[in-house]
Parts: sequence; structure tokens; C-alpha cells
Amino acid sequence: MKIELLVSENEVTVVTNDGKAMFKSVDDALAYIRSIVNSSECIRNSWYVRVPLMRILDILAYASDKGLRGVKEVLVSYLRSNGLSESNIRVIEPTLQALGLVNNGELTEDAVRIGELFRKGLLTECARLMMKMAYGNCVLRNLLINYKPGNPESLKAIGLKRRDELNYTMQLLDFMISGGLINCIEPVNEFLHSKCSKPICKCCGNYLTYYILSRLLSVKLFDYLDLPRLGYSPVISSEGIFLMHPNGSDKVPVVSRIIEFNQANYTPGLRELVDSIEQELKRSNVNRAVLIIPFTVNYGDCSIGKVYVSTYLKGIFTYAKIYDPHELTGELTIN
Repeated sequence: MKIELLVSENEVTVVTNDGKAMFKSVDDALAYIRSIVNSSECIRNSWYVRVPLMRILDILAYASDKGLRGVKEVLVSYLRSNGLSESNIRVIEPTLQALGLVNNGELTEDAVRIGELFRKGLLTECARLMMKMAYGNCVLRNLLINYKPGNPESLKAIGLKRRDELNYTMQLLDFMISGGLINCIEPVNEFLHSKCSKPICKCCGNYLTYYILSRLLSVKLFDYLDLPRLGYSPVISSEGIFLMHPNGSDKVPVVSRIIEFNQANYTPGLRELVDSIEQELKRSNVNRAVLIIPFTVNYGDCSIGKVYVSTYLKGIFTYAKIYDPHELTGELTIN
């Protein structure tokens, strides 16, 4: 399916194979597009990944560099050049198929583009393109909704059991969710699990925020947002992070800031930051939002990580709590 988004001064137009639809805002148009994607039949309905993420990207980079498209030709040439057995084709090819990187025996244009982006070190763009492709696979789309970053149990619950498949699927999902910032994964785990934590780079904000949100979908959070207790799931995209209704008809933005406090009494600084965000939300006429502020407090030789979470509804913050990061790893969730 081909979808185009046309933005003019007074209206936004979505063009699909079935015709045109007009909207007054980009947000309404994006919600409509997501409803189309979520309601459309997936191109693929099976899942198979038995190859590490970096091997997949390296193969696509090799194909891009050599100008090769035939998948058999690419794999034979790549394996020989790296001194690897051609028997690996039997696990690599179905993995590429499951990811939608192969069509009629050839690498797709998107596959070659991913290889080119990876070869140039453009990991963020590479991850975004892979995320876009992921929604063409029903199983992978479901994984993205249910996956709790860093937690293989959330994948076992939907049928993945092999250790290699769990590890490789987690690599892929973490890569897409982090926006290609694979160096964020270890610092985020340290922030959530270590007694002493280094300040988190702001560039890792989306990954850390999504990680936290996936563990905060408690009944209380939904109640304070005046949302049904079931149905809304975390979604990460190039536009940001949202709680999204399955049909795309409603989304709640998630606002996040990463900050470091160099004094033990961080309360005034945190309050000032929250107040400034509240004014931003009011100026933007935002009705509902989730606020997540991961922060560190410097105590000399050791920085302690904490997470401020609040819900915003109709102009006021309706709920606020400061979590110790380790609390989030055990937070009860609903799907």
C-alpha cells in the first residue's frame, strides 16, 4: 500500500490507493494513517530470526557496497568473503524473508537502503526504516506492542522459546526502539539496576522513556488519564512516544526530559522543570499527557537514579510519583 502525506497552509491531505482524505491538522492525519496501517492486513504473519542483528546489517551493507540484489548471490558471496560456511544460508535467508527484506528472490529497495545507511554509520535513519518495515509483519508488530525492553519473559509469553531467537529478537527490537543508538542499551540498564549510575545522555531519552513507559501501564495510570483500562499501548516513532489506541483514533503524548542534579536537594529544580512543562502543555492546548523525567542526583562519588512520573489531564497534573529505578523492573503491567 502506498500512502502519501501532503501538507499545505490550511489543510493536510492523505493520499492512498483508495483516494484522498482531508484533515485540519497533521496529528489527525497521522492518526488516520496509523488506523489504516493497524487495520490493514499484514504482508507477513510468521516470525523467524536466527541471525544476530549486526550480521543482518553487515550483509545488507555488503550487498549495498557490491551492488548485488539476488539474495542467493549476496549470501554466497558474503559468506565466502568472510570465510563462513554456505550452510548458514538456511538460517539467514528465512530471517531476511521474515523481516520483509526479500521479495521474489531479491533484496528489496528498502533492504539495500538499510545497508547503505548502516555502511555510512547513519544508525538512526537505519533503525527508523527498519521500524517502518516491521509493521508489515503481524508477529513483529505484536512484539513491538508487548515487548518490555530488556525482559525476555515478555517475548516468551507470546511464544518465543529458543534462546538464540529470544536474544536476536531482543537485539532487533532494542535497535529499533532506541532509534539505532545501540550504545544506549548498557547505560539504560545501569540506570535501572545499579546503585550508582552515570548521568544518562539526552540522546538516549526516547529509548529510556519507552523502557520506563512499558513498565508503567498500571491501572492507576489509566485511571488518572481518564482512559479505558485496556487497549492503549506504548508506541515509539520518529514523531515521539505515545500511548496509542489500537485503531489509531486516539493517542496520548508522552513528554520526557533527562536532567542531572548536582545537589542533594533536587526538589526545587524538579518543581521548576515540571512547572515549565505545564506551561508548554497549556500553550499547546494539550488535553492529556504523560510526563516522565528520568534524573540523577549527584552525591559526590555516586549518582543516584530516580524517575519522576506524572499524568496531565485538562490543564492540571492529576498524579505524581518519584520512583526508584529498581521499582520499575517489577511494576505490574497490563496488556
